[in-house]
Amino acid sequence: MGDEECAFLRENGVLPDTQPYQTIVQGETGRTYCEGYLRGKRKPSGNVVTTVVEFLAPKVLVDELFAMFSKPEDGCLSHGLGSKGGKGLPLFNASLAAGETTWRIVLVKRKTASSK
Repeated sequence: MGDEECAFLRENGVLPDTQPYQTIVQGETGRTYCEGYLRGKRKPSGNVVTTVVEFLAPKVLVDELFAMFSKPEDGCLSHGLGSKGGKGLPLFNASLAAGETTWRIVLVKRKTASSK
């Protein structure tokens, strides 16, 4: 996610509804897929990706979201939470607000002064 999304999550405990996709993926293949955006292996369209956030969500929620919508993404399945994806953001945010789903920042990318 980008800095604005991450700041919103940190301040409000839920994801903003400003992103049309907000992709979530599962497992190690999903983590590798997401980290590819920060390690230069993938090019994001639209917003600048700066942060990978790991969510621990109940299996029943994940199963429900992926039943609503999923698509293959380079070796993993993704669910777009936003309005142009599976539209699961209200369910995901309700789980975050209830404390059923937790999160942590696992990777952040910043430019150094010499690379600006």
